[in-house]
Amino acid sequence: MTQLSGWKVLNPGGQDGDLVLAVDFATTGRSDSGFSDLVPRLDPAFAVWETRQPPGATGRPAEDYLALWDGEAAGSGRTVRAVLGYCAGSVFAGELAARIAARQGEAPRLVLFEPEVPAPAGLYRDFAAMMNQFASVLSPDEVTAAQQEADAARADAADFGGYGDALVRIFKERAGAAFAREELDTELLDEFAAVFRSYVSYLDAARQIDPAATWRTGTAVSSRTPSGGAALAGRNVGVDVDHAEMLRDARVAEAVNEIIGAYVTS
Repeated sequence: MTQLSGWKVLNPGGQDGDLVLAVDFATTGRSDSGFSDLVPRLDPAFAVWETRQPPGATGRPAEDYLALWDGEAAGSGRTVRAVLGYCAGSVFAGELAARIAARQGEAPRLVLFEPEVPAPAGLYRDFAAMMNQFASVLSPDEVTAAQQEADAARADAADFGGYGDALVRIFKERAGAAFAREELDTELLDEFAAVFRSYVSYLDAARQIDPAATWRTGTAVSSRTPSGGAALAGRNVGVDVDHAEMLRDARVAEAVNEIIGAYVTS
């Protein structure tokens, strides 16, 4: 198989097995469950790939992400059975599924987990969670101050990308002071800042896509606190599970296997 740059292979599948594509911004140390938790519960015959970000992804348009992911999927020669999307990844997943349907002549199943269009409020939530990860280095007052500063920056930001830049600056200033105080290696700080900056670019690119039409062709799988985007899906499946745990839940995996398996007999 050709070396992949836009995908991470979570399961190689059978030699002639169909391909399942999973769109997410997966990072080490994330508290939310991910597709790596879900895949061991899926049919092992499926090859499952998860998205990687384009090299130097900062500031790239949505087309750069989609062209990389779709191009490598097409080059595999496999039939794409399903496209899965998690949160903001569902925006890309819908467009990716539409492109695949057009070129392979049959539509893959589209499964959306807590689909949502990125918004400043969600970006703030993610920033606050990242700051909490540094609670062992920052004092509670420093964490609170950073979160308050980030909340205030929303009103001053000209756009989503500008707000993301402000959050990166706040993070580096607040966490940088704590790292200097504790005489810690700043390489870790730079790595976190780079990942968050890449994440902001991923979200900003997703905001360039209108998912309304493609989401109507998909099935939303929701936790006990469903996202607003789930209402736009053609079908909804609810599971009584916390949002952060849903991709670790056996009932969610069962629902996904049923949705993907239905493709064969529909």
